[in-house]
Amino acid sequence: METIHFLVISPYRGMNELIHEVLLSENQVQADCYIANLTEVDSLLDKLNLFNYDAIISRGGTATYLKERTTLPVYDVGLWSLDALRAIRLAQNFHQPMAIVGYENITSHARILCELLDYDIPIYTIWSEDDATAAMKQIREMEISVVVCDVISHNLALSMGMTPVLVTTGYESIQNTIQQAITLTRNALQSRRELTQLTMAFQNSPVGCTIFDRYGKNILSSLSEYDQKTLLPFFQEHFESLWENKDSSLEYHLKGNILQLTLQKTTVRNTTYLYVYSVLKEKKEIRKIDAVTEKTAGNNTMLDFSYFNSTHSLSSTRDLIEKYSHVSTPVLISGEKGTGKDWAAYNIYSKSNYRNAYFYQIDCAYVTERNWNYLLTHHDSPLAHNGHSIYFKQMETIPPQNFSQLLSYIADTRLAARNRLYFSFSTNNENHDYKPVINGITKLFSCLSLHLPPLRERPDDIPYLTTLYINRMNAELGKQIIGFDSKASLALKQFPWEGNLHQLQRIIYELMLITTTPYISYENTMRLLHQETALWVSTEQSGYQFDLHQTLDHITYDVVRMVLKEEHNNQSKTAQRLGIGRSTLWRILKSHAESAESV
Repeated sequence: METIHFLVISPYRGMNELIHEVLLSENQVQADCYIANLTEVDSLLDKLNLFNYDAIISRGGTATYLKERTTLPVYDVGLWSLDALRAIRLAQNFHQPMAIVGYENITSHARILCELLDYDIPIYTIWSEDDATAAMKQIREMEISVVVCDVISHNLALSMGMTPVLVTTGYESIQNTIQQAITLTRNALQSRRELTQLTMAFQNSPVGCTIFDRYGKNILSSLSEYDQKTLLPFFQEHFESLWENKDSSLEYHLKGNILQLTLQKTTVRNTTYLYVYSVLKEKKEIRKIDAVTEKTAGNNTMLDFSYFNSTHSLSSTRDLIEKYSHVSTPVLISGEKGTGKDWAAYNIYSKSNYRNAYFYQIDCAYVTERNWNYLLTHHDSPLAHNGHSIYFKQMETIPPQNFSQLLSYIADTRLAARNRLYFSFSTNNENHDYKPVINGITKLFSCLSLHLPPLRERPDDIPYLTTLYINRMNAELGKQIIGFDSKASLALKQFPWEGNLHQLQRIIYELMLITTTPYISYENTMRLLHQETALWVSTEQSGYQFDLHQTLDHITYDVVRMVLKEEHNNQSKTAQRLGIGRSTLWRILKSHAESAESV
């Protein structure tokens, strides 16, 4: 029995994981699984060789579009009415006006449910991204804040400041569709398609490939549009030397870059072709600093905006974020670890006039002495640029000498006039005195102030936050959990939450992993909260906290970070003290730089 090759395009991560799980139990079936919505599918298809696949599995509007875009059979993972009902019930937990937007595969079920259950919910059927945009604008004008929707409408809702609830597909629907796809595909494949070596060149090439006939005519190319404009004229100019060349590997210098070529001649049906595999590399390597990340206003996640836009007790914070976004004065953000300082800074940036430029985040806790020198002296440093947003986080961790240097640099180079500046510091880190930081920055730059309260001071936000997290994680994990039972919700409100939002998010994630019912039980919740209390260890002498409920990698990273701070960011002394090499230390820091605390 021949192997079937599926191309799977899922609109969200959770569906992709469920499909992968179902396919693992199938013999003689291989699948390449990708995550892409309707607006991303063209770009994905351009990178793939569809000759590799026998059929495509997708969902909703994406599946409909793929049927028009390709000649391959496309199997649509259908939705069941229960899938739509679960999403509606989850959305009701927000206790806010809602609407339903999606392709007909979603809205047809929604209409039946609303009729049966007597729900008065506006429903909008869309057929394109333009339809979705028009529907979302109308919904916003109606002051509706919660939208039950598909992936296309989900992303639009985020950009408009609304809270989307994604209609996820259940395991049963996925299993049924895959079984049908396997049966129909096997029936259609009476004999294997014969692939020519011409097609195989693209199938097996990990780099750009261009094929020429003996006369220098370009037969086929997998190069990007940019590379075609750059490389094809070069290939045609040097075609005869390429055709006659006896070496299989060549290297050229092209417009300041290095062009690496691999040449291969293949005869197909008595005709010889030249295959040119090409890689164009920049000669200059741009220096990267692990503690510095760059974002744009398009990097937002659901939680980033929904959290500040919807929690009732943070209405004053939301108002300040809106007001601060309209000026260019530096902003000083304070609060305990995990209260959302990074999100607040990013929200102000995303609403400001600087949103079309970069948002540079500099985590001061991980900037080494060498990196400080680079940031303050090098011409290619983010601090040397103009017109961007620069966010200095964990300012309380900066050694005194570096802090003085930084303040002098900001003042001397007029950094606050050239860029929009943000500063944050944690108020519950006993190992660092944040008061000199506040006084120094405020005195020099007259910063606007934004304080974020800890989670224990606003327990009434916890039910909303749990719904927000569950909504997001349902899409990530392929779950259809509606919420917590009443006793479990009360237990969450009464828990102290030393780690604030970060701790709450992690606990909910663990509970969702082990939950197989629509509601998360009181028993599982209490077991995890008791475990959390026992494992949250505070070392008062050092002033550091270690959450032992993390993975070993994260615990290792916390230990490395603590020692690095105690050694004043000296990596050589840190590595020596830990008994590891500097390369090992560098790998630990690098692997966690982008995933460091984001709140």
